[in-house]
Amino acid sequence: MTLWQKIKRELGRETQPVDTVVRLIILERAIRGSLVFILGIALLTRSRSVVSLVRQWVAELDVNPERRLIPRVLGTVLRPVGQFSTRTVLLIGIGALLFGLLELTEAVGLARRRRWAEYLTVIAGCIGIPLEVSEVLNRQTPVRISILLINVAIVIYLAWQKHLFGLRGGVATETETS
Repeated sequence: MTLWQKIKRELGRETQPVDTVVRLIILERAIRGSLVFILGIALLTRSRSVVSLVRQWVAELDVNPERRLIPRVLGTVLRPVGQFSTRTVLLIGIGALLFGLLELTEAVGLARRRRWAEYLTVIAGCIGIPLEVSEVLNRQTPVRISILLINVAIVIYLAWQKHLFGLRGGVATETETS
């Protein structure tokens, strides 16, 4: 059997039944992927109206000086989007659409117990970790730190528990110990 045939067989096989942690990962990926995908569509279809809508929301949220937590968070998140050019909004929309598709693909693949989805989730998570570390180093917030820790935990859990990349003896030991 050639190396390519081994890789193809490994990526195409069905994995062990989905446990609770993997169900939580599927839920997290599906929710985040759906929200980001919808945001990407909104930004791509009517970028000018979305930007003006965001600007209106920011203006309305700034009216009340005694605003509560949710309006403060929304204002902080939405303010930068309202300052971007139309071209930048379109590029962000394309990026959001692609990222949303990636997250949804991971969720569906994990739900269908596909080995390739486990690898995809770990690799995509590893790619995101340096960006998240950079964001945390730039400014520490509970949300940024939580996102980083969750992503690191997902990568470690899947790689270790699912015997990916030869960890814990690789695929040969997965059925023996799981």
